[in-house]
Amino acid sequence: MANDSLDLQQYQTEDGAILLQHEGGVVDPYFAMKALLAADELGLDAKPAATVWIAWLQPRQEANGSFPRFIRGKNGQWRRFANADADDSTMALWLSLLYRVYGTADNMSPDLQQSLRKARKALLRLRVASGVFHYARGADLGYLMDNAEVLEALRDDCHHAGLGCQQADQLERAMVRVFWNPRRHVWRTATHGEPAAAFYPRSAAQLFPLMAGMRLPPGQPGLDDWLNGEGRPWLMQDEKKLDFAWGLLTLAALKSQREDVARQWWERAAPSRLGRRWNVLEEAIFQGLEQRFNPAEQEEGK
Repeated sequence: MANDSLDLQQYQTEDGAILLQHEGGVVDPYFAMKALLAADELGLDAKPAATVWIAWLQPRQEANGSFPRFIRGKNGQWRRFANADADDSTMALWLSLLYRVYGTADNMSPDLQQSLRKARKALLRLRVASGVFHYARGADLGYLMDNAEVLEALRDDCHHAGLGCQQADQLERAMVRVFWNPRRHVWRTATHGEPAAAFYPRSAAQLFPLMAGMRLPPGQPGLDDWLNGEGRPWLMQDEKKLDFAWGLLTLAALKSQREDVARQWWERAAPSRLGRRWNVLEEAIFQGLEQRFNPAEQEEGK
């Protein structure tokens, strides 16, 4: 991981838990791990925050290999209150995070090695005959966005452990077969049952294959096409059409060599910081872009 530190003082508790929102009482492991991975991708050093988070989360892994959501009770203790929103994504992010922090399994404690194996085994059980992954055991539904995150985890598994290489190649091909609509030149968000028109998930999902570094199919619209169409509310940060600020999508802009687009998001999203549309993932993205676009101010604030 990199050098400039991710600052989670307003999100990470003394015991290592990472809150979903500033001054909140909920921990959603998906958002915490996504924030740490995004910070790393943007050049921040997320390792100090990640290591204490990993120590907090690992003992709470469930029998199915995944991690539920937690709420803090009146006595200050954390208790389980809901399943993971999607087991496939949650376990995929856990694999990626462990590899990005520790490099190889040899650098992990025996407990973490066992946790890694447990999550990998459970994740691979979610693969179905079509070649894509369903979001949970017994769920007859797979999502494009989840499968993009699984693809990245399998690539991490391949790079750091020599495992998952064949599965990653197979999944990338299966995702195009299952989710790409060659007639309409759009990505389907799910294996069946397309949602009503809305920014999330339909519009946001169009950029996930790009963020995952996939070989894009012929006819895939470019970033500018997306920004001039269904992505315009995001670029303008139109609160009437966005549930969150969706800073994650700046990673697609940066992979398209469009720092100007990422900068526009950073500038326009700033007034929303720590508000109701903000969570730990938005904060990690914002800090990563801040050190990229305004390093002088960041230095003064240290």
